Amino acid sequence: MKYIVGLIMIAALSFGNSSCQKDFILDDIDSSLITNPTLPGGVQGSFTANIDGTKFNADKGAAATRSLGVIVVGGFNNAGENITIRVADSGVHVYTLDIGSMANIAAYTKGTENTYTTNAGNGPQQSGGTLSITSINTDKKTISGKFSMNVFRQLDNKQKKITEGVFTNIPYETEPIPPSNSLDTFKVKIDGIAFPAYSIVAINLFNTISITVNNQAASKTVGLTMPPDVKPGTYNYSPFDADFWGQYNPTSSTFLVANSGKITILEHNKATKRIKGNFNFEAKEIIGSVSANLTEGYFSVTYK
Repeated sequence: MKYIVGLIMIAALSFGNSSCQKDFILDDIDSSLITNPTLPGGVQGSFTANIDGTKFNADKGAAATRSLGVIVVGGFNNAGENITIRVADSGVHVYTLDIGSMANIAAYTKGTENTYTTNAGNGPQQSGGTLSITSINTDKKTISGKFSMNVFRQLDNKQKKITEGVFTNIPYETEPIPPSNSLDTFKVKIDGIAFPAYSIVAINLFNTISITVNNQAASKTVGLTMPPDVKPGTYNYSPFDADFWGQYNPTSSTFLVANSGKITILEHNKATKRIKGNFNFEAKEIIGSVSANLTEGYFSVTYK
């Protein structure tokens, strides 16, 4: 399980208790939903919507996760389209998917195309929306709700309108945070103190490689994203760079993004999906005064 977020870009999709603007989302999204969306026994529950007026039906599968303070719901069809929504868990509630939100994010993608998200664009008129969780059955572990949103793709300034979204009795899973793979390494100091990396999750999702690292309590998260075809070299971090994104979440409600710094890719073997690099960046709140310095960063991971 991946802990967005997400995102998911990912959305920019937090993973676990954290989130990220851009697309952690959607590393911030449960990877099992993306890579194997057809649940045992076939499609369970229902998940439908209209995308620019065209009917979307999750005839391949629909599923959800509810873990570590995060709800993720996803629907997938046989045409290669998927809609994924990730929010900070407040139970039955109406959630705002705002362009400035780093906790509540949704994304749409089709095949290998670049992702459309609710937290991208130049203004509220281009992205955002709402998710209403109407019921959660904790005995049967099913979840139901409604949603509508505008999603935006920064690459070409295109927008899609998703309306009349409804999901009913979608099964959800809960999982504790898993420990790291023994072959993966992630090190970084935050304001001079070594980050206690416990879980390392790396995935190529939504045309982005995302690396998400949690401490054991999943109360703190470091995240990195980069293009799937990134080559060895040094690249600058910037809050306006859609390709390279760094994030540090010191709490479940405080989200800092790379304002400046560098990432150096030392090795990227696309055949084995192994990537290594160094990084450092200053992380700041987009709105707020909290900041942190991440130094002596190093990763060597295999992504899915």
